[in-house]
Amino acid sequence: MSRTFAYARVSTLEQTTENQIQEIKSAGFNIEPHRIITETISGSMAIALRTGFARLLDKMESGDVLVVTKLDRLGRDAVDVSMTVSRLEKLGIRVHCLALGRCGPDQLSGQDDHECD
Repeated sequence: MSRTFAYARVSTLEQTTENQIQEIKSAGFNIEPHRIITETISGSMAIALRTGFARLLDKMESGDVLVVTKLDRLGRDAVDVSMTVSRLEKLGIRVHCLALGRCGPDQLSGQDDHECD
């Protein structure tokens, strides 16, 4: 059975992830609180080095869906974001970006002529 998770990230302690979580809820995603991972860390930090994202990966399995408000929540570096989406796809985890829809590595790298759906 597919489960839905959310990842919300802000860069500074003065910011809050609450608006991202609210945006995800407003889009119709009803995500259980223990499946929402938030962290305060710079987007320039490689995703592989983020403890919150590592906890998220430990919880997720094939068939699950990861929701983010924008791809820049995963990171600022396009290569890192593309590699992360590709890694998740290989694990059977679908990424849903509210700003773009469902995304795979082909759409992010420009190899696919189709927009994210």
